[in-house]
Amino acid sequence: MTKKRNSFYNPVIYELVHKENKAILSDYVLELKSKRKSEKTIYQYAADIKMFFCWAYKEIDNKPILRMKKRDFRRFFLELQENGASSARINRVQCSIRNLLEFATQDDDEYDEYDINAMKSIKGLQKEEVREIHFLTDEQITLILDKLVEKKKYQKALYVSLSYDSAGRRNEVYQVLKNGFLENKRTNLVQGKRGKKFQLMYLSRTRELARMYFDQRGEDNIDSLWIVGKGDKRRAAKYETLYNWTVSFRKILEEATGENIEMNPHSFRHSSLENYENGSHHSLKELGKDKLELKVLKVLANHSDLSTTQSYLKNKDEELLNEAFGL
Repeated sequence: MTKKRNSFYNPVIYELVHKENKAILSDYVLELKSKRKSEKTIYQYAADIKMFFCWAYKEIDNKPILRMKKRDFRRFFLELQENGASSARINRVQCSIRNLLEFATQDDDEYDEYDINAMKSIKGLQKEEVREIHFLTDEQITLILDKLVEKKKYQKALYVSLSYDSAGRRNEVYQVLKNGFLENKRTNLVQGKRGKKFQLMYLSRTRELARMYFDQRGEDNIDSLWIVGKGDKRRAAKYETLYNWTVSFRKILEEATGENIEMNPHSFRHSSLENYENGSHHSLKELGKDKLELKVLKVLANHSDLSTTQSYLKNKDEELLNEAFGL
């Protein structure tokens, strides 16, 4: 079944949504802003809730959310499931709605008569099996870069090299600006998870690719490092563009190695940390290091604890056993 990410939302229908529902969402957004939630997080919460309100307009007579029963919510989630939404997607929407209602129960001034969160006892779906992580060797990264440079696709090569040097998430790499990039080894401030702000680091190969890209790109008034289009139609690339680029790199590896590796943007992050740790990363020679310790990788990845960083690396239990027993 084809998945429909937001099939219930319609801006025209949302204009007709019950004013009480719109009002509580507005109050909730203000609450999230006061708690310094990121713009992306607020947008996603609001998008989930607006989708639900549009469904409620069509399916349960535009009922105000504070008058809804458990069965109303269950019916909605069942339709989401039948519509092809993943378990992770449904659980996130449940979380968005549950948090909105919890906000209402705690606001005695505005919603003093609402004291039981109807969503609280609705359990989330069991998570689907986690997608396999596809690690790339340093040689495979270099192969992709060489092919992109050969085809003069310098912007895409820069994206790969920056992602691999910095171990940045796609969202973080997407926020990088062109101004000052050639003069530094760190990007402008980007915002990661939980609103944390930091700079992404990169080294000589990435700067050299950037120099080639900027010469090819020429002058324009676009601040973003990533662009699409030509001439008057040139514009900043969308967030999804970086994903599409990554998918296109699969063909490069398949043609060169005969192996179909279903890599995604997160593959660069995993591969970066793994190759810095195992000593094979291209940039270690420039750093004068044999490898990077886990505590350094934790800072590079902007993780809160070492266990998270460890989970990004390959499981080496079998290698340790083989070495210990001489197998």
